[in-house]
Amino acid sequence: MASACTFQGIVGIQNATRYSLDPKKTFWKMEGFVPVSPDPEDGVGDLSASVFVFGGRNAPPEDGIYFVNARIVTTTVDENTSLELYCVDDMQQTDGARAIPTIIVVGKVSKGSSGLVDTRGFDVDIMQYGVMPQQLARIQCFYPDDHPHLSKTPLPTAEKHVIVQGSISELYDNRCIISVHDITLGPLTAVVERRRHAEAVPPTKLKSFNWNGGKGKKTPTTRVTHVEDDEEVFYDCVD
Repeated sequence: MASACTFQGIVGIQNATRYSLDPKKTFWKMEGFVPVSPDPEDGVGDLSASVFVFGGRNAPPEDGIYFVNARIVTTTVDENTSLELYCVDDMQQTDGARAIPTIIVVGKVSKGSSGLVDTRGFDVDIMQYGVMPQQLARIQCFYPDDHPHLSKTPLPTAEKHVIVQGSISELYDNRCIISVHDITLGPLTAVVERRRHAEAVPPTKLKSFNWNGGKGKKTPTTRVTHVEDDEEVFYDCVD
């Protein structure tokens, strides 16, 4: 199954400097400050982060407060861990009354998506709880032509697991159309099923801890049944 860790929220930035891995990959790197408390007067402070924006050739972002949609990376050097945020689309300044919401889609590509190859798109059908169980969200994702990250990214094939971040473009042909800003490609469903069964191991035997602190007493337990992957797993719970 595909995996991802993303950040959508407010960040304060300052001191943008050009950062380059190679001539084809240039960024603006900024000092970032992530709020960890809703009360600015409580003295907790902010979490430092390095914020990266793809480009590095246009004008640097101004110091200010932005809404960002970014991938999270943690790096550790000499036992010091730092937070890095790699923005997958443009940062949005918060001095206006509008900000484009980020949509996250987690699922597998629907069969029949091969007909969308020419438009660089694919369908994902999501079943989830709305006002009632098992309501359908019919999603169609497409790669925008002008997005710098996706020019060489392959389209996922049917049954492939994906995690998509993007924004709503329109409602068309009974689907919600999502402009893709970032995508993580996972394995095919058949691969996931084979791997899950191959790695299946007996559940760890659980022990009961005497939370009452009594000595020499046997803590009463209750056998609880829980179903995981069509197998019954038994837990001993303290009464």
